[in-house]
Amino acid sequence: MIRVGIVGSTGMVGEGLIQIILGHPEAEITFLGSRHAAGKKIQEILPKLRGAIDLTCEDITPERLIDSSDVVFLASKTPEVMALVPPLLEAGRKVIDIGAEFRLKSAETYEAHYKTKHLCPEILERAVYGLPELFREQIISADLVANPGCYATTAILAITPLVASGKAVNAPIPIDAFSGLSGGGRTYNETNLFVHCNENVKGYKLGTHRHAPEMEQAIEEASGRSQRVIFFPHVVPLDRGIYSTSFLETTERLKQSDVLAIYRDFYDGEPFIRITDDPSLIDLQGVRDTNLCDISIFADPGSNKVMVFSATDNMIKGASGQAVQNMNLIFGREETTGLLNRRFF
Repeated sequence: MIRVGIVGSTGMVGEGLIQIILGHPEAEITFLGSRHAAGKKIQEILPKLRGAIDLTCEDITPERLIDSSDVVFLASKTPEVMALVPPLLEAGRKVIDIGAEFRLKSAETYEAHYKTKHLCPEILERAVYGLPELFREQIISADLVANPGCYATTAILAITPLVASGKAVNAPIPIDAFSGLSGGGRTYNETNLFVHCNENVKGYKLGTHRHAPEMEQAIEEASGRSQRVIFFPHVVPLDRGIYSTSFLETTERLKQSDVLAIYRDFYDGEPFIRITDDPSLIDLQGVRDTNLCDISIFADPGSNKVMVFSATDNMIKGASGQAVQNMNLIFGREETTGLLNRRFF
């Protein structure tokens, strides 16, 4: 049985992790960390968990995590939790960071986008980017996994097959993406207020969003080709979900069937990727509460333009579900364990 510790257990991602692990036949939660809720029962903080788990939240120390856990999920929005990682690794524990602290290989790039100093830049190269469909073999042997961002997951999975095929022109790729309000977590933000978001659509962080360098880094690593993206995120009045449309130009005019064949070949055998012929079938209801990414394309018959549509649940495939997928790989379990064809609570 895999002993699981969760840091940031009272946040939305932490709650998602708890729900998934409770249904995982080969893992058990042995530590719930929360500085502001230490000493309180988790079911008091998160009513959905009443009757499902009786653990008490604890203060967070490396010693307690090392003693209680085989794998530690860092689901905290506080960057200071990165200081926990070196002692955990030294003690032989596995770490899956669902924050952004280990996604970027350059401390300078991290500090420029996240406006905070990186506390352990010496281990950035040790981290493996946790997108199993692209980096499965590296994840299997990793002890530090950087779980991808939700926008990044949805866009990278959509773009990489065509870039890797050599059929995409090496030009900036516009990405038009829409996120539900849960992408902001439980942190207070005026733009997430119901009265502001209801009956509204708003773009934000245009040209400055933190997931853009992450997308470029992962696509280059997976395809072997440097690739610029132009990322346009929007918030929409929905609970959860990411819907993304990426615009690529190809080196020759391709038929719809030709592009679909590229994607089906690239993702052959992937349990959480669904390629659909009809792009009108890609929507957020189809992936809600699942670890799936749905993808379809439209190849314009009158030009060399291809639109790629992708959808994920930002809290599952974009966060807690993908983290458990990575845990399964690290510990030699079937990758789909606890995740396939089930809805969480």
